[in-house]
Amino acid sequence: MRPELLEKFNAVFEQPTPIQNAVWQRLIDGDSIFGLAPTGTGKTLAFVLPMLSQVDANLKRTQVLILAPSQELAMQTTQVAREWGTLVGVSVASLIGGANGRRQAEKLKKDKPQIVVGTLGRVLTMLEGGVLKLDNIKAVIFDEADAMLTEERHASLEALADQLPTNLQLGLFSATSGADLQYVNTVFNQKVHPISVGTDAPANIKHEFQYVDQRAKEKILIQLARHNQQALVFFNTISALVSMQATLRHAHVSVMSIGSNDKRQVQRADALRLFKKGEVALLLVTDVAARGLDIDNLPLVVNAQLPERLKTYVHRTGRTGRMGKNGRVLNLGNDHDIRNLKRELGDKFTLVKADNTFEPSTNTVVKKQQANIAPSKVDSDSTQKPSITPSPSKKHSPVKVETKNDLPERKKKRAKHSKNKGKPKWAKKRD
Repeated sequence: MRPELLEKFNAVFEQPTPIQNAVWQRLIDGDSIFGLAPTGTGKTLAFVLPMLSQVDANLKRTQVLILAPSQELAMQTTQVAREWGTLVGVSVASLIGGANGRRQAEKLKKDKPQIVVGTLGRVLTMLEGGVLKLDNIKAVIFDEADAMLTEERHASLEALADQLPTNLQLGLFSATSGADLQYVNTVFNQKVHPISVGTDAPANIKHEFQYVDQRAKEKILIQLARHNQQALVFFNTISALVSMQATLRHAHVSVMSIGSNDKRQVQRADALRLFKKGEVALLLVTDVAARGLDIDNLPLVVNAQLPERLKTYVHRTGRTGRMGKNGRVLNLGNDHDIRNLKRELGDKFTLVKADNTFEPSTNTVVKKQQANIAPSKVDSDSTQKPSITPSPSKKHSPVKVETKNDLPERKKKRAKHSKNKGKPKWAKKRD
């Protein structure tokens, strides 16, 4: 590992995570591996730092290609690689769908990056147009490999393989073991070695369920926002997401989404940026859009539509409780939905019934515009050092699913709540 990278790593983190310890030297040695580890355990740095250590900063040619299944994850990885790459003089470029292709091509020619991060479709477009050249490529990384190597992508993967040399290093990373290694070895002419680390369900995430109908789902989400609770809310379909977003906006809830494929990349990136800053209460997402997203201190994941597969549940719930911090998952559905979910999860996760009233998480990360409420402390067992000394969190009153009979009391509570100082900017908009 390059000393500049290790120096910064040791200044930011207490120690490497198990997956980082397991793969760093293997990647530096040039081995092709499949790193399997739970969500939120530092897989991005597990491959970014070894790749930066391998790159020849004096050679202005693309040497490492990192592929992600979604635009958001590709942008997130680009930001991480750029941050660390500046320490060793390595240039990083992004090639993602939804962004201006002409500008990307111009920047590629001008900057001559050593590392390219992108989505498969846009990378192939640049290859076919002769803009991206892989004559000096050393390694290809597939982030969220089980989503990258699906049968629907086989034709594109084989087109990519035709552009690559045979003496290539592959790195595959995921939280679930859905990647077909035999297919990978055949298409890319490699021998990928699986490395599995700590695949048990994290004990720091509480998994809850609540029996509700559609109307009650809407009420719960509205109340979460009104009690300054941030949440990432998952849907199975775009139509359900759009319908819920319209309902929440009608109720003057601060809400955005990144689930629609027809949105421009700048809009999706803006929604994610505002949510990470704590200026948006609820971010509605679909599974593809939210794959691999790293949102610091996210207190709550809500499954407004329950996933049908264990693998999907693992990736959704992994957006909270990252790097050892506490997290919470709330599953909303009727009796039939919850029963099917429990059957699918088996003994992998234990679901407990949520009370009719439930407290917002103590590690809420909603942006406090008046700066009198700061983010909560990083848990003592986290491997990451807190960058600031936070002030005590504001105590919130419990959230209760309301009925028509509660209307007078609800109005009084809202009137009282509107007088509180230090509310997030998005919370003020409804008054």
